[in-house]
Amino acid sequence: MKKLHFTIFTMLFSLLFANVTAQTNYFVKPVSSGTGTGVSWENAATLATALSTAVSGDVIHLAAGKYTPSVLLTGGADDLDMTFEISKNLLLIGGYPASPAVNDTPSDENSTILDGEFAEGYNAYHTVAVTAPAEDGKKVELRNIKIKGGKSATSGAAIVINSLNFGRVNGSAIIAGGSTLKLSNCKIYDNLGYNTPGLYAFSNAKITVDNCLFENNIGTGNGASMWIDGSAIDVYNSNFIANKNSGVGAIQVITNTKANFYNCTIAYNVAGFNNTTNSRNGSGIYVRNGAQVQVVNCTIYGNESNGNGAGIALHSTTAFTGTKATVINSTISENKSLMLDNSTAGIFALTNNCAIDIYNSIISGNTALGTNNYDVAITSGSTLSTKNAVVAEKVFDATGTMVADKTFDFVTMLDTLLNNGGPGKTVQLLLTADANPAKTYGSSRTDLISLGASLSPVIAESIIAFDQLGNSRTGNIMGAWTASKPISGLSSNQSLKPVVYVSGDNLCLQTEPGQNISVYSITGQRVATTYATENITTIKGLSKGNVYIVNVSGRINKVIF
Repeated sequence: MKKLHFTIFTMLFSLLFANVTAQTNYFVKPVSSGTGTGVSWENAATLATALSTAVSGDVIHLAAGKYTPSVLLTGGADDLDMTFEISKNLLLIGGYPASPAVNDTPSDENSTILDGEFAEGYNAYHTVAVTAPAEDGKKVELRNIKIKGGKSATSGAAIVINSLNFGRVNGSAIIAGGSTLKLSNCKIYDNLGYNTPGLYAFSNAKITVDNCLFENNIGTGNGASMWIDGSAIDVYNSNFIANKNSGVGAIQVITNTKANFYNCTIAYNVAGFNNTTNSRNGSGIYVRNGAQVQVVNCTIYGNESNGNGAGIALHSTTAFTGTKATVINSTISENKSLMLDNSTAGIFALTNNCAIDIYNSIISGNTALGTNNYDVAITSGSTLSTKNAVVAEKVFDATGTMVADKTFDFVTMLDTLLNNGGPGKTVQLLLTADANPAKTYGSSRTDLISLGASLSPVIAESIIAFDQLGNSRTGNIMGAWTASKPISGLSSNQSLKPVVYVSGDNLCLQTEPGQNISVYSITGQRVATTYATENITTIKGLSKGNVYIVNVSGRINKVIF
């Protein structure tokens, strides 16, 4: 009997843990080293080897450097079908040094680049293709990785993978079908092609984007930075800057997609780029055919279209219901329409069957070429609700009633887009509370928390009760900005110091991300070089009692250390 009990226990134990497997770590360099098995940095594998060998749940660590694809997408027959295909739910972590040691950790100073230009003049249709089937509790995640050089086709048959059509005309940087994908601290930039030179997700993909930059992605179709079709996406603390396409929308969400943008800056994107024959709408966000979008603590600024809704545009055919944009705690300004009379450069519902709900937001200073232009407008058959908000010069209270004796002047009451701390640029409110109604007629923190709890999806208090820069909301201030934030964790007094100053044993520089920095001794010898990733760059290891010359992207400063 004891033996029987032991056997049953053993069987149950084996069944319980049959699917539990140890995570394997693979170490990857642009060129393999040692045995090339990926078991250590000394025996680093190529990325192609790691992707083919790893199983779901494994982790791939990538050293700094440029990686180019060498393997065709499953089912591909064209040389331009070369891609980094991620067919299993894996975590890829970049940002390690080019020659890593065992205990090295990722850093923004180390660039891990996946480049779709695999030979001079030959660009992959997709730099990255995510084909991993959805698995409970698992996902594909790319962390600290830069993706560039993709160029989607203008035509061509789709490739069928897992019964899904992976079109060659979409997703130059990334295409993801039916997968669960997270992008963390990634940069999607300098991709070209037809539709969606950035990220294309479809067929019930579930996407999370956190602390990412989409920049300078240029296409001749639609959705310059991303196109999300019949899927779901949550975007946090990210920037969409200077993406251009000949069609609609730097960001396009379509076909019942649920999209949420929290604490994002969407600026200087262009729809209808070089398109002189058709008007194209929504150079910021284009919402279509049953898609529902929440825009919370976001700044949408300086976008340009040759159609309507340069900030946000909505469009729906009769076959779809529920097309909606909910705008909360956001600032939408300086967006431009190149159309003449009766155009709307801020938010526009282009067709009926759409809804726009605006709470605690500022939509003002959006302009067009002619007269009779509007910041917000809807077509007959759509609905507009405006509460605790500014639209053009008008101020609305909590009931949606216009406050008769208050006027908003964006010229004197709104600043330009600037770095006020935090991961994205914002627009400050000017003048005192007595002189600026956007500082006094907004929603209270308590009312915002209640609003967030009433919506679907619910907006957490940790988002809706704070501004875009992470400041706790106090008083009744509208828009994405309520106060500037000390940068890089320094105090307000430190952030007011000169461009170059000494703090303890460190040399501190006020910088902007991407600036090149060199430090020279008084005799002209270079003693340090780096590039800025934040608003404060710290140089360590300098000798006290010396004079140093600091060059920040061509600006020369002398400091006594």
